[in-house]
Amino acid sequence: MSKKIFIDGTTESELCIVAAEGKNIEYFDFSINHSKSKKNNIYLCIVSRVEPSLQAAFVEYGEDKKAFLPFDEIHPSYFKIPSTDKKFNEKSGDELTNEVQDDKVDKKNFLSFYRKYKIQDVIKKDQVLLIQIIKEERGSKGAAVSTFISLPGRNCVLLPNNSVGGGVSKKISNHSDRKRLKLIHDDLSLPEGMSLIIRTNSEKSSKEEITNDYEYLKKLWTEIRNSTLKSKAPSLIYELDSPLIKVIRDVYNSSFKEIIVSDLKVYKSFKKIEKNFYQNKKSIIKHHKDGSPIFESNGIKNPIQLLSKTNVYLKSGGYLVINPTEALTSIDINSGKSTSEKNIEITALNTNLEACEEIFKQIQLRNIAGLVVIDFIDMSIGSNNYKVESRIKSMFQKDKSRVQLSKISQFGLLEISRQRIGNSIYEIFFENCSCCGGDNHLKSRYVILYELMSLIRNIENLKDETLVEIKIDKDFYEENKEDIGNRMKINFKSTIEYNFIEEKNLIEKFSFSKDILDKIQKNIKVIKDVIKKEPKETVPVKKKSTKSKIIKKVVVDNESKYRRKIKKKIPENLDSLNNTNDK
Repeated sequence: MSKKIFIDGTTESELCIVAAEGKNIEYFDFSINHSKSKKNNIYLCIVSRVEPSLQAAFVEYGEDKKAFLPFDEIHPSYFKIPSTDKKFNEKSGDELTNEVQDDKVDKKNFLSFYRKYKIQDVIKKDQVLLIQIIKEERGSKGAAVSTFISLPGRNCVLLPNNSVGGGVSKKISNHSDRKRLKLIHDDLSLPEGMSLIIRTNSEKSSKEEITNDYEYLKKLWTEIRNSTLKSKAPSLIYELDSPLIKVIRDVYNSSFKEIIVSDLKVYKSFKKIEKNFYQNKKSIIKHHKDGSPIFESNGIKNPIQLLSKTNVYLKSGGYLVINPTEALTSIDINSGKSTSEKNIEITALNTNLEACEEIFKQIQLRNIAGLVVIDFIDMSIGSNNYKVESRIKSMFQKDKSRVQLSKISQFGLLEISRQRIGNSIYEIFFENCSCCGGDNHLKSRYVILYELMSLIRNIENLKDETLVEIKIDKDFYEENKEDIGNRMKINFKSTIEYNFIEEKNLIEKFSFSKDILDKIQKNIKVIKDVIKKEPKETVPVKKKSTKSKIIKKVVVDNESKYRRKIKKKIPENLDSLNNTNDK
């Protein structure tokens, strides 16, 4: 089956990217203009606050929330060293650079001279820094940033202001490939203060491809520097992880036969990006001129509908149930209609093995991160558990995110912790329900009626109230009108008139005015104060007579003496007692 990449939509609104082999989706990315990923983007920022207690700084980079910059992530070139140390630094500077060029010491050793300072001594408020986002802002937390820039390419990663940490990726385990790539790395003429990492997906790449990629990254760094000099902080300098760049850099390879784009503007901009990465290669990008839907015309089902479902069905008849929560994502495996095997054990093993491949695929497509708990079908044989563990471990070796896997517990549970890269589909596709707030639970009618009656009971205790207005949902009131009337007749007999005002589509089924609620709270406080001031009745405590205790002690003593006398009369040898009886 031929591999193809489909790009639907525009960069100005929504962009849907799918990589498929035949009808099977292998890669999915959906981006909205107002919620684009900011990770790896480069900004020019201003230091807004230095926090000595955290040994970190907070910086403004053009967004609503301020970013967090730890002291370890600040390059020494930004340090404002005190004037007394500058003379010593100039003398030892030549020795330091020689050591770095010769040995390329660790980052900690290289920065040991500078780490004697504290952040409040060398970083000042309103200082301008060039930063890169490491972690995106999430919830109430702001983004985490660094001044050590890294520029990822197709075959290598350039570290333009970090001379330590270059080489070949540790994930390349083949010795001959590592040796070949090390020679290519050493042949590259890197400027002073720069380093380069050869990526994992360049394991079989030629020297020409790696050098071309390196030259492109060098040009990119000069562009970033030039635009930085022209810009005013805070501002965005360069967007490194746009959806189109990620496709051509991380997804596309020689196995894909064509790339089909629906929008003309996206087609033209994508062609420009392709020239940066592939200069001497024929373009396989095509414009989808036909007005028909791009996915359906190529036999691919709508990916948004497929990935939105909680149930994912397997070929054997089993199915997965994927439930995301705030703390973790649970995946439950069920055998379903899978009954073709001889016994339960074989059915469970084959369903679990098939589910491993589908779980890896769904985690990749949905971009599920954090803690994932998988509930496998219980297996009684220990070797079967080992087979399932080894299968899922082999699947996650292909994952680009950092992954940690546990063993299957005695209850059939396996835990996966996965690094978060970008937003999951649940954060992009869905919004919290206005009624339940994302809890998936609504109050029953009996609970709502009980709450309504309890508030009315509090209103009955108020003085000088003749008319109370209650806003109530129209549909709820029509369904429960008789029940509300009967409850009020039985429980309340007062002169207060209650006026129910019907409104459509209320989030809360009923509501009172703020004045009434304030009066209820004040009345409750008054009642509590009255209860506290009331004197407590003191109950006289009767003294227990000690005669009974003394009598008991005497009885016990007499009994013990009597028992001792009996014990003395009993002979030690029971045989002698029997002989005397016979006589």
